[in-house]
Amino acid sequence: MHILIVEDDQYIRDSLVELLEDEKYRVTTASNGQEGLDRLTQGLRPDLILLDLMMPVKDGFQFRIEQRDMPDAAQIPTVIFSADTAVNQQHDEFKGATLLKKPVDLDALLAVVEKVRPKKDGP
Repeated sequence: MHILIVEDDQYIRDSLVELLEDEKYRVTTASNGQEGLDRLTQGLRPDLILLDLMMPVKDGFQFRIEQRDMPDAAQIPTVIFSADTAVNQQHDEFKGATLLKKPVDLDALLAVVEKVRPKKDGP
């Protein structure tokens, strides 16, 4: 299973990469929303996107709007991270996405990843 992490905080990004690679997932990273969108427009088709909301260059809200407009990327399961307690899944950008609050509970994250993992795939 291949996961795209779109997160500007290098410490969080690196920690997620280490956690997921230890679980035998393949991981690609992007440090902001624009970089993540660039990966998608270049043909990357991950099985799951882990998306931070507050980032420079292009935030997670704009990333999600543009992702949902891409025919080949719109249906990629997306997990949105936010420390903002006012964020809820009522925003149009979040439709079809899972929302996890920061700091992210690693067991909850792994449970979400496992839930979307293709059944024929290994971890």
